[in-house]
This record gives sequence, C-alpha cells and structure tokens, in this order.
Amino acid sequence: MTLEQRQQAFREMLMDREVSAFSTWEKELHKIVFDPRYLLLSGRERKLAYEGFIKARAEDERIEKRNKIKDNREAFKKLVESANLSSRATFSEFAQKYGKDAKFKAIEKMKERESLFNELKAANQTSKKEAEDMKERDPSRDRDKMASSESKPKKSKSDQIRDAFMEMLREGPCSISATSSWSKKKKYFSDDERYIAVGSSSLRETYFYEFTKDLEHEEKSTKERDYSPVREVDEKERKAQERKERERAALKERERQVARRQVDQNRELERERGVHAREEAQQHFLALLHDMVRDAEASWRKTKKQLREDGRWELASLLDSEQKEKMFNEHIEALSKKEKSTDCDSALIPLL
Repeated sequence: MTLEQRQQAFREMLMDREVSAFSTWEKELHKIVFDPRYLLLSGRERKLAYEGFIKARAEDERIEKRNKIKDNREAFKKLVESANLSSRATFSEFAQKYGKDAKFKAIEKMKERESLFNELKAANQTSKKEAEDMKERDPSRDRDKMASSESKPKKSKSDQIRDAFMEMLREGPCSISATSSWSKKKKYFSDDERYIAVGSSSLRETYFYEFTKDLEHEEKSTKERDYSPVREVDEKERKAQERKERERAALKERERQVARRQVDQNRELERERGVHAREEAQQHFLALLHDMVRDAEASWRKTKKQLREDGRWELASLLDSEQKEKMFNEHIEALSKKEKSTDCDSALIPLL
C-alpha cells in the first residue's frame, strides 16, 4: 500500500471508531489502538494524520450540532402544536403529559424547553385570536384582505422574534464575520431589547450561527463572482503556509508535552532511587549494630568511634548523625528487653 492509501485507511478507522474532534489523542487512543489499521502508519505519521482529521472533522461536527439543534426545535414545536393547548395550560402540565416523548427529551435543558414552550404557546394563541377575528368579520367586505393574507401568511411570534434578532446582528455595534464566535460577540448585544426577547441562551447562539452561515454563503458567492486564477493560487499558497505553520506549532507543543512528561518521570525515578538507597543504608547500619553492639549498657558517644572503623559505616553515609543515634538507641532498648526476658526465664528454672 502507498502512503496515501495507508493514510486514507487510518482516517477511515478514525471515522469508524467515532473519534471525537473535540477530544485529545491520549483520551481517544483506547478506541483505535487495537484496530489493525492503527499499525499502518508510524508514530509521527499517526499524529499528523490525527491532527489533520480533527481539523476537518471539527467543522463538520459543529454543523451537525447546529442542524441537530434546529431539527430538535422543529420537533418540539410540532409536539406543542399537536397538544392543542388551552390558554390556561402550563408548562408543568405539558411536561407531565409529554415528558417521556422523544421530541420533548430532544431539547436537553428544562429551562430552554419552558422558554420555547411559552414562546410557541403565545404564538399559537395569537394565531387563534387572529383566526377568530377573521371569522367575525363580514366575508364580502374583507374578501380581498383575506386573499392577500393567504398569499402572504403572517409570521408567527417566534419567527418575528428571530427576524428581529437577525436584524440586530446586522445593525450591531461590532463587526461579525463568518468565523466570529458567539461567546466573544454576545456582550455587545446583551442590553438590546431584541436580544432579551429571545428567552433562551442556546437559542440565541443557534440564531447567531445561522447568521454567520448566511454570511459564509454570501462571502462564497462574492468570491465566485470575483474569481481570479491568480488570486486562487495565492489563496491556496496562503492556506498551505498556514497549515504548515499550524502543524509545526502542534508538533512543537507535542514535543514540549513529551519533554515535560520526561522531566516528571525522571524526577519520580530519582525520588524512588533515593528512597531505595536510604532503605539500603538503614539495613547496612542495622547489620553493623547487630554485629558490633551486644552490650545493653553501651553508650552512643563511645560506641560510634568503634563503628566508624568498620567499612559498613560508609555504606550508611546517607543517614545523618541523628538518624544513626536514633537507630542505636532503639537497638540498645531491644537488647535491654532481651536481657530482662532472659533473666526472668533463668529465675523460673529452679522452681520447675
């Protein structure tokens, strides 16, 4: 297989295993490491293929998410319309009756469900009122108006709120492009009545990205009208250069992460070595005490001069003077207990 074929097989594996574009290589590795296609590329090739995959996949996932939110809202809207709500119906009653319906659950946040419910309920009641008013009028007198109304259906309350929000974005105090982020732009609109009229934060975000999607189409149309082969070549070169710079930056970041992990591993290894060396030093010094000190009346001041002459004293050089003296005292205490135990046993022998 050529390199291109192996890269294609690797990308197909990432799609088949549902690797997320918004996760990390380390977190997604367990999904793919046992797939035979994982071994088609070297370690560096895998990382580069993965970086390219998540860049392309991220935009697709964002589009899919926006479309899913839009479809879920439409399904919820149909559920509300099919419920034939009365003017006194409350969201609690609606949720109790339809809470297990898939269309109800499709909207994840309860606050957003309630806001959308109230918005749709108000729009439905406005439409019903208008229909009742139309019935009460003289058909012969209002025939032309009715025909005009049928040819141009009146927008619902929710559509009017959406159109006002879009108009706000067009007139806004800050410039918005196809690549703008809602989290950075929303602060400029938060005091506008048209912003407040949309009761759901997630709905505002959905409308915003619908707006930027329209901008993207407009920019694309403009580019097609102003098409120039020379400009296209320059644009391709610019994008290729940006892609290389991003790849270099990503590679440097990976190298920094590896270096940091190596430093942490070395530090931990040195710590473990130090603990092990200290334990060995304690064992050597303890053996020295067992061999050289057998008198429970011995003192540290006199005994340590004799211990220094033994070669094992240097093997315990990691222990400071206080630690050695502490171990010596514990050894003396053990000898003293042993002697007392022996004396008691000897005193009991005549009695037997």
